[in-house]
Amino acid sequence: MGGRLRFPRRAGVATLVARRALTPRMLRITLRCEAFGRDWPIEQPGEIITLLFAPPGEEIVLPLEGWLFPPGVDQPWRNYTVRRHDAAAGELDVDVVLHEPRGPACTWAARAPIGARVGYAGPRVDFAPRQDAEWLLLCGDETALPAIAAILETRPASAIIEVADAAEQHDLPGKVRWVHRNGSALGAGLRAALREVALPEGAGQVWGAAESRVARDVRDILRGERALPRKHVKATGYWLRSGDWILDDL
Repeated sequence: MGGRLRFPRRAGVATLVARRALTPRMLRITLRCEAFGRDWPIEQPGEIITLLFAPPGEEIVLPLEGWLFPPGVDQPWRNYTVRRHDAAAGELDVDVVLHEPRGPACTWAARAPIGARVGYAGPRVDFAPRQDAEWLLLCGDETALPAIAAILETRPASAIIEVADAAEQHDLPGKVRWVHRNGSALGAGLRAALREVALPEGAGQVWGAAESRVARDVRDILRGERALPRKHVKATGYWLRSGDWILDDL
């Protein structure tokens, strides 16, 4: 019986070949693998790749189709955006927000030596353009920034992005409104901006990502207060804050 392939489409091990700071709170890591060549299946900008981090001294265990692992395997993994794909070099760039306190993914991205190995699985589509949309609005926090940047590079859109402060801004194409927390509550500026932004006439599409509860509020504001059709709005929880505990990504 035919149908969609079960995740992951691909799985393997890549090598960390470069790391550089983009802002005080964001790193770009470059991963290289022969499988990242010309037949790597990128369908849309901002696709997700899952990275798997083996505990110190242990081998990386890759998932089987359906995201199955052998019994007893407890291996940290996190989802990230494919920021750039260089097929000729067999490389992917992944931008990592350095949350505090740092979880396993942040720690690996910041401290792993060049040449370190990391498992991968994917990719899978997160943003998909609607054919009936006359305009596109992107929104979110730092964790959405890599996907927003990749999308803005491929199609006309506007964006509202909440970041910690002005030092976290990136040079992006399109019409971008930056909202700085400057110590205020997470998501407060993004919520306010979405309530007041002038939405164009005609059928549109909004895509966003943020901390899980902020993403829920984004959906409520856009579908409820702004009366956008439910199917035209997608806002995903990319990470979770619970007191002083932070999960790098969901």
